[in-house]
Amino acid sequence: MGRLIMIKKSIFIVFILFGFFAVAQIPSTEVAVDTKVFPKETVQLSINSNMLLAGELLQYKAYSLNAANRKSNLSKVLYVSMRNENDSVVFTHKLKVKNGTAHGDFFIPSSLKTGVYRLIGYTNFSRNNIQDAFVEKSIYIINSFVKTEKTTGTHADTILLKKEIGPNSQETQSSPLNKISINTDKPSYDHREKVTVSIENIDGNNTGNYVLSVRKINPIEILDKSRKTSKNKLSETFYIPEIRGEIISGVVLSKTDNRPIANKEVSLTIPGKNYVFKIAKTNSNGRFFFSVSEGYNTEKSIIKLNETKTNATNFNLVLDKKDFDLGKSDTSFLKLDPTMKDWLQERSVQMQIENAYYDTKKDSILNNETNVPFYNNLGTVFLLDDYTRFPTVKETFVEVVTLAAVRGVGSDSRFVVNNEYDPNGTANFNDIPPLVLMDGMQILNNEDLINYNAREIKSIRVINKPYRFGPKLFSGVISAETKKGDFIPTKSEGYIEELSLPPAVKDKKYFRPDYSQKSENARIPDYRVQLLWQADLNLAENGCVVTFYTSDVWGSFEISFEGYSEEGTYVSAKNYFVVAEN
Repeated sequence: MGRLIMIKKSIFIVFILFGFFAVAQIPSTEVAVDTKVFPKETVQLSINSNMLLAGELLQYKAYSLNAANRKSNLSKVLYVSMRNENDSVVFTHKLKVKNGTAHGDFFIPSSLKTGVYRLIGYTNFSRNNIQDAFVEKSIYIINSFVKTEKTTGTHADTILLKKEIGPNSQETQSSPLNKISINTDKPSYDHREKVTVSIENIDGNNTGNYVLSVRKINPIEILDKSRKTSKNKLSETFYIPEIRGEIISGVVLSKTDNRPIANKEVSLTIPGKNYVFKIAKTNSNGRFFFSVSEGYNTEKSIIKLNETKTNATNFNLVLDKKDFDLGKSDTSFLKLDPTMKDWLQERSVQMQIENAYYDTKKDSILNNETNVPFYNNLGTVFLLDDYTRFPTVKETFVEVVTLAAVRGVGSDSRFVVNNEYDPNGTANFNDIPPLVLMDGMQILNNEDLINYNAREIKSIRVINKPYRFGPKLFSGVISAETKKGDFIPTKSEGYIEELSLPPAVKDKKYFRPDYSQKSENARIPDYRVQLLWQADLNLAENGCVVTFYTSDVWGSFEISFEGYSEEGTYVSAKNYFVVAEN
């Protein structure tokens, strides 16, 4: 713990010295210290299978590790992305790191072509590494819904998938650095029978982050002789760890000479019922940042340069890009051996039947934690439906919202708060404006709120005391909430940028049938090949016991246990069982 405090303290001091404490990325030439003083961070991945059909689910767990392979306490955000060989993004998931790990999944769509894909995992900070900026795994995808184009590749760049001949190995396997014991209550099971798996670390060290996967063994041999070349190289940019949450950053430049402008206010709003609102000020290099630790569900966000419409035309607001450009990889052609035809046809039919019952078997999505507004429960809330409704906002402030008022008319309109401790308005901060929000968006053009349909406003909260938020002091806070939460600022607000900001992947509770008692599930076909995926497995003092049920699919199944101990040791073990054919 002491070492962690020293590491974080060092990072803080260095960033303050060079004025870059607030930004997500800066040019390496502007870092005047040896970057070796910063701790190293890497990412590793566990997946349920490296060979999937369109219509199946890719499941993964990511580990954020330090140089000793122990859980890293730096980054709180991790990214997992899948690319094709042209580096076109299939998906990019943003995940919140908890206890050094994160996990998610991706449904392989029927629009994805048969081929070889690259699954990568990284953090913003790991991108600084020269050799291992990201972890990469090859994913082989077969789309049985679309006819595969005839390959024209050479023998050297062709990856052959063929059906294995003979039984699969069913010997217990364990990594040499640990002694993991995986046992089932018996070696063979019937369809829809309960399986009990006990896992024990004979060495007695049970702390760590592990994943348990139970999946039917694909009777497929992958002959991949393609050469994998690392694309990692020294970056011209230094990436700062997202220690508190996701970092959104950029720079404000003069339109005249492209010079960075200091001391400009920028605000960020992530709309929604539990909106997120931030204010930042540019530093001497014109840079600003927002650190977003809160959960949110909205795909689009608003970034505003807090200037009048006239002044805003003098500036450009440039956001830092978070795209990770890997570049094209060596082309590989996926060739399917004709011996796979029967297996592929059988598996395709089973998968389509399984997906047809998705609504009955769908997973439970766990909601993000609710955000507490930055003002918490301060101030007074006026629920307007509790009062006589007035046709205009100005009348509503006169008759209902007595703690604040509207002064002036037209473009000279302004809001003021009535401080009960300063009835004569002589206090030091009464001459500065309050912070005015509408559905979490800062209002600079007061007419946007004054001219809004008062009957569509749900509530108005007033904090009628001085309030410091971010880099600025306000005489108070006036926060209006519409009934639909769909307020959009007008162009008269000045410089506004819409930002695509996908939310973090939500945790899931995967569907697991229970055949211990008769239920509706007994009449529903069950063609699961993935019988269990438990990404947050914890070993108790005496190991752990996990139970699940087999499906209607027969064959050999693999139990795979993988992860990292608290001391940083990679742990891996496998065992097998058979589901008998009826």
